Amino acid sequence: MQPAQFERAGIRLGYRYRRGRDGGPALVLLHGLASNSTRWTEFVNNTRLDPDWHIVCPDLRGHGASLWRGRLDMDLWLADLRALLDYLAIEQAVVVGHCLGANMALAFARRWPARCRGLVLIEPMPAPALRGALALVRPLRGLLPLLAGVVRGLNTLGIYRRRLPTLDLAELDRRTRAAMSEHGARQAVIKRYSAPSLDTFYMPIAAYLQALAQLFRPLPLNEVHAPALVLLSAGALLADPHKTRQIMAALPNVQIEMLEALHWIPTEQPERMTQLIDAWLQQLE
Repeated sequence: MQPAQFERAGIRLGYRYRRGRDGGPALVLLHGLASNSTRWTEFVNNTRLDPDWHIVCPDLRGHGASLWRGRLDMDLWLADLRALLDYLAIEQAVVVGHCLGANMALAFARRWPARCRGLVLIEPMPAPALRGALALVRPLRGLLPLLAGVVRGLNTLGIYRRRLPTLDLAELDRRTRAAMSEHGARQAVIKRYSAPSLDTFYMPIAAYLQALAQLFRPLPLNEVHAPALVLLSAGALLADPHKTRQIMAALPNVQIEMLEALHWIPTEQPERMTQLIDAWLQQLE
């Protein structure tokens, strides 16, 4: 997949795209908090999906190549995604999301049900099931937009980093798996993926704070009717897997699978994840 950009309301937003057959089915892959479209490089390289499928991987506004220091919320991300699908002339898609991207996929299915053919939700994050640091932040979630407002005010005064480094998640995953073999999976994964200081190294701080606030929005489960595959981590690092399973079971047509992972299934269980998604999409067709 080659990186590309499209313009919306004067802002250039990044995405990656593998073109399929004209009129062929489409797959949209949404990354999580402090991630970017390279999250899906390995999946796209290894999936056995028919080449007829279009595959679209956006950089959500505020992440990756979609640099943004302004106001940010779920509604804006959804509008960006719809504009991208319109730009690519994709009328309907299966929407895949990891973590925050899974929450966004549910919101998309609720907002535009006719455009959502199905959902693959990898480690969705229902607020009542959150654990660890996220559970501690949840009662203070109302402060996050206020803190972001302070940072945005500083940005308008010219106080911001002029350059942000590029995060290649495919390369980071390779290094992490090597460290998992040498030092143990839990230590290697937590060190590289769970530190806010690393997250904000690659994205504007205001965007990070606003994106984090969106993680605590209620999930519209009772208003989503698309068939869904849900992949959950058994490791319970950021969310209780049993609570999450009970909550996601509210979806009317859902298949739920539990994988041995802490939270980053695309990193920790890439082969199994790809097999499950490919098999489910084949059944969907």
